[in-house]
Amino acid sequence: MNRVLKYAWYQLIVIIIATLFAAVTLLIAALYFRGKEFSAIIPFCLFVFVHLYRVFFPLKEGQIAFDERDIQIKNRATLISFTIFWYAFILICIIPILAIGNGSIHVMYLGGALLGCAISFRIVWSIAVIIQYGWGGQRWRRII
Repeated sequence: MNRVLKYAWYQLIVIIIATLFAAVTLLIAALYFRGKEFSAIIPFCLFVFVHLYRVFFPLKEGQIAFDERDIQIKNRATLISFTIFWYAFILICIIPILAIGNGSIHVMYLGGALLGCAISFRIVWSIAVIIQYGWGGQRWRRII
């Protein structure tokens, strides 16, 4: 398995586990610790493991990290991810205006919206890389 494909699988698994952990932790905190001091950032600490890929899977001596095909796949996946990211971000910014109107939005909503878009960016990037390697790149080019 290619190094970029390994990273995509690793990133997808870590993000899914970290998201589930954060959701369960925030649900427990909301139900059982209502009114207590709790930082909502703490459950998202597992997202740090996405950046520890090089520690867990070091590049071996003489091993090539990626070639031209890998660069093309990463660039297409990044383009797709940014497109999805911006559409999601614009929708997240417009929906409260349409729903609330001339009201006010709590500041924590903005941070959560940006975090949700960033998580979706990483998930879409991983899935795009996995699909491109699985399809051999030919069918993917016809879709784009």
